[in-house]
Amino acid sequence: WMKFMSLIYNRLNNFAYFINSRHNFLNKLKIFLTWLKISFKFFLLSKPFNLKTEKIFGYQIDAFDYGTICFLYEEIFYKNEYFFVSKNKAPVIFDCGANIGFATLFFKWLYPESEIYAFEPDKRTFEILAKNVEQNKLTNVHLFNAAISDKDGKISFFVDPKNPGALTMSTKKERISGNKISVSCLSLSSLIKDRHIQYIDYIKMDIEGSEQQAVEDLSANDHLKNIDKFCIEYHHRICGHKSCLSKFLEIFEKNGFEYQIDT
Repeated sequence: WMKFMSLIYNRLNNFAYFINSRHNFLNKLKIFLTWLKISFKFFLLSKPFNLKTEKIFGYQIDAFDYGTICFLYEEIFYKNEYFFVSKNKAPVIFDCGANIGFATLFFKWLYPESEIYAFEPDKRTFEILAKNVEQNKLTNVHLFNAAISDKDGKISFFVDPKNPGALTMSTKKERISGNKISVSCLSLSSLIKDRHIQYIDYIKMDIEGSEQQAVEDLSANDHLKNIDKFCIEYHHRICGHKSCLSKFLEIFEKNGFEYQIDT
């Protein structure tokens, strides 16, 4: 009963976000009809036919399984978590924690002339990300098979071999029950410096517990003044540490940001 009520609540909550989104009527209609199609296929067809691909707004999207497609479409296109209004026609966007590239595709759909830097540390997931970028002929998308940290080099990364592409893969072992591997890592500050990036319109950050390090690195190197907007999934106490959300938000307050929190 509680699971059923939770499902109903989530559906109503996501629908409220959809209704209040800032897309025009035609795009809202497209998003809703595609959501119906994907939901129908997920519940009735995905397991019998082992579906792992879908066509969305002209994009061909491959995944490890159809459940991932259903979840990410609802979160990114339907609930509209990463929508933003850009001052520029060709915004510079960082997709930190790109997974198979759903958010990257969303940003390209929203701003076709955008320049995107997408980061995904897991090799198998990165291969699908690269395939989704290549088969949709996305231009000005720079891919990095690396984790985001406060340093350049190598870092431990935890994955579940039984659940490839899991959205909880992390540099924090407490985030996922699985195997430890070694992956490349980089700091956004060093990338900004090396690539001579003058301004970033939007940073989407979903890096499973490493967001504090990443933001502190940007702040310490005085880059926050050249970033317009963030959308960050903040992971609260996943390593059993004491609460430190106020410390995280203080960085943004000191740099003139306003913020909205949703849970």
